[in-house]
Amino acid sequence: MNFAELPLVATPIALVDQNVVNEAIQKCMVDKNLDNPRLIRESMNAVYLVQSSDGPQVMRVSRPTSSTMAAIEFAHYLTRHGFEVPAPSSQAPFRHDEIEITFWEFINHDPHHAVDWRHIGSVARRLHDLDPHTVAAFYPLPMATSFPWWDFDRLLAELGSSLDSSDLDILKSRWHSLQPFFISAQNVFSSPTSGQLALSHGDIHPGNVIVNRLTGRPILIDWDLLSVAPREWDHAALLTWTQRWGGHATIYPEFATGYGTNYSGNELAEALAEMRLLSATLMRWRAGLTSPDAHVEAENRLKYWRQDPTAPMWRAV
Repeated sequence: MNFAELPLVATPIALVDQNVVNEAIQKCMVDKNLDNPRLIRESMNAVYLVQSSDGPQVMRVSRPTSSTMAAIEFAHYLTRHGFEVPAPSSQAPFRHDEIEITFWEFINHDPHHAVDWRHIGSVARRLHDLDPHTVAAFYPLPMATSFPWWDFDRLLAELGSSLDSSDLDILKSRWHSLQPFFISAQNVFSSPTSGQLALSHGDIHPGNVIVNRLTGRPILIDWDLLSVAPREWDHAALLTWTQRWGGHATIYPEFATGYGTNYSGNELAEALAEMRLLSATLMRWRAGLTSPDAHVEAENRLKYWRQDPTAPMWRAV
C-alpha cells in the first residue's frame, strides 16, 4: 500500500490564519443563506451548528491537504458498508482561499444516555476488517504515527528549553523506553498479533461518541485521524481512559468484548497507550506557553510522569 504523507487535515484550525478562516465562514454563510453559527468544538476542524431552511446542520471548517470531497465520499462508503455516521448534507465543499467548508447531518445527542461500548467495539472491528487499499484509492491514508504530534524528537527539542530540566529528563526517558516499538518516530512496528495494518479511526474515546436521542444508538464521529495502523491503535486511548481521564472502569472491557479481543497487557498496545499520554502532555504544555488554563492542565499532567501521589485525573480539552 502506498501511504499518504499527510492526512486529509494536517493542521489544527486554530493554527490557521483566523482572518482567512473568518472570511471563509462569512462568505459561505452569505452564499448558503445561513446565520448565527454556534461553535460546538474546535480541534483539527472548527465545527459549528447552523440553522438552514431544512433545519439544523453541522458545518465543518478546515484547511485540508486535498479536497474534503474525500470526506464526503468516505461517509458514503461507510454507509454502504453498514456503518452509522452523520450523512453529508452537501455534495461538494465550499472553498475560499485555503479553507474548505462542508455540511453534515445534525444528530441530536443525548449526553445522559449510557454509551453501548460493546457496539462501538464491534464498529471498530468491522472497520479494521475493511480493505484499506480500497479507501486509499480516494482518501489520503497516512501511517497513524506520521502525524506531527507523534514526532517526539522534534517536540522535545522544540519544548525542552521551556521545561524544567528534571521534567525534560523524565519525558525523554519515557520516549526512549518506547523506541523499541518503533522503526522511527513516524513508523510503528506491526506486532505479530496485529498481522496486516488495518484501517483505523485513530481517536476512539468518549469525546468522539454521541448517542442519537431518537434511537439510543451510539455513533462514532470525528474521523479526522483516519489512517492505517496496527489494530492495537484503536484500543490505545481507551486502555488508559479510566486511570488517567477518570472514565468509568467498564468502558474498555466492554469495548474489548464488542471488538472480540482484549489488548490489556499487550506490549504494543500498552506502548501505544503510553505514547498517546506522552503526546497529550507535550501538546498541552505547548498550548500552555500562551494559555494560562492550558498551563495549569499541563502541570497537572506532569505530576503523573513525576509519579507524584497527588497527581489529579487529567482533564480532556
